[in-house]
Amino acid sequence: MQPGPPQPSFPQHGQPPMVGGPAPRGGGPSPWVAPRPRANAVAAVIAGALALLVAGLFVWFALYNVVFALGPDGAWSGVVVVNVVGGLIGAGLLAVPAGFTFARRIAGAWTLCALCSLYVVAVFVTAPLLWGTPVSTQIRFVFGFDKANGVAIGLAVILGVLTAISAAVAGSVRSVAGAGTRP
Repeated sequence: MQPGPPQPSFPQHGQPPMVGGPAPRGGGPSPWVAPRPRANAVAAVIAGALALLVAGLFVWFALYNVVFALGPDGAWSGVVVVNVVGGLIGAGLLAVPAGFTFARRIAGAWTLCALCSLYVVAVFVTAPLLWGTPVSTQIRFVFGFDKANGVAIGLAVILGVLTAISAAVAGSVRSVAGAGTRP
């Protein structure tokens, strides 16, 4: 006695899927679901790498203020406290969207763009308003590259602008994930 021919049903493990039918569990993209748009791969890697570099520069700026910016009595001034806390929190906050940008998430790229733009504006607007520093003195400090903290903040501002631009490119120039896997 011979077994009958196989009847059309859901594919079993190890069998190829039926033509036109659903794919087996974990068997790949469904033909009914459109692929998710992703951030541009090259721009996302560049933006993520620049963001991590800017985060490192913020840490450098904060550590310089921890070690070398003590007052004559050994206490920190208000400016030093803001520099240390702001540098460390800024570096931590910048690392998160950098990771999402490396993962090619569009929202991560736009968040990184907004955060870097905010940091650049904060250096030139918030600091003079908060401490009463003339804008020309602040610009001389940022682009003067005088001491190690001047180099760190100057490079952070320059690379922050480049990071914001590359993150905007990564978020706006979209590629489709898995475009080569569909029949």
